[in-house]
Amino acid sequence: MNLVTSILAISIAIVVYFALISFYIALFRITGLTKEKARFQVISMITCVGFTTGEAEVITLNKRRRKLAIFCMISGNLFNVLIISLIINLISNISTEGLIDEQIMWICIIIGTLLLLLIISKIPFVSRRIEKLLEIFGRKLMGRRDNYNVMTILDSYDKDAIVEIYINKIPEILENKTLAESNFKAQYGINLLILKRGNRTIEITKDTVIQNKDIIAVFGNKQVIKDLFTYKISENYDNKIIKPKENVINLIDNYGSDAMAEVEIQILPEILKDKKLFESTIKTEYNLNVLMVKRNDQAIKVTKDTIIEENDEIVVFGNYNSIKKIFLEAKQEKQD
Repeated sequence: MNLVTSILAISIAIVVYFALISFYIALFRITGLTKEKARFQVISMITCVGFTTGEAEVITLNKRRRKLAIFCMISGNLFNVLIISLIINLISNISTEGLIDEQIMWICIIIGTLLLLLIISKIPFVSRRIEKLLEIFGRKLMGRRDNYNVMTILDSYDKDAIVEIYINKIPEILENKTLAESNFKAQYGINLLILKRGNRTIEITKDTVIQNKDIIAVFGNKQVIKDLFTYKISENYDNKIIKPKENVINLIDNYGSDAMAEVEIQILPEILKDKKLFESTIKTEYNLNVLMVKRNDQAIKVTKDTIIEENDEIVVFGNYNSIKKIFLEAKQEKQD
């Protein structure tokens, strides 16, 4: 590889490297991270510097983000090795070949083009378009179907958050109703901050009607926003949110007949209902240990007085058949 080719290869690698960072930021934003948190975590992982904070729990406590983090770190390692190899090759070429005028000209052209591309990518309009395209591609890659509302947390304040929502499916409470008719703010404590339709920002009034394909920004309790825009609302259930009627078990690791599993609880098993862990028979009868409880994206300390609730995500260890028996049969208990 001659000198000019080395410079060109390094330039292409740098462009792809920055594009990869932007792509992973978009993927983590799709999972609900704010742009700032996503950028910090992605740069930490892809550069392999090993720097982290307590915010890393938002990655480690979420199954989808953990998978993304693995791919991010692997691809970061590969690119780091590639760029270092190209730089070593460039230094070797400079020391053996020296520089001639024609090579200097091509090097200046390549470096100038690289800088021009980086400057153009920082223009707000171009940057927004690139982010939008990356998010669209990311959603397709992650299997986000058009019947899901895509929610991105823009900023969070303890249990409250500003959330951007791309509306693919309007909740029944808002369907064909003005904000005044839906009683949106009074009933759920959610404030509609921004409404975009196409390329226009729509003025928000009491007569505003939200439509499919709108992009809105709302402020309120994170869990309420998530529940409201993820599941349908039915008047037959006194306007209560209908949850999916089954628990989800994700196997983390297995050790013969025993296993460590993550359980997304939508229906609480009878042995855990309104009981502290030491009052239930989950340990004494089934020999299962609850290792971690996550509630509203926050890990809570597990003690003998901990009470498991619906919508919690827990990690349990014990006999895998017992785990499935307790948490999958809860579906039948609820229906009965």
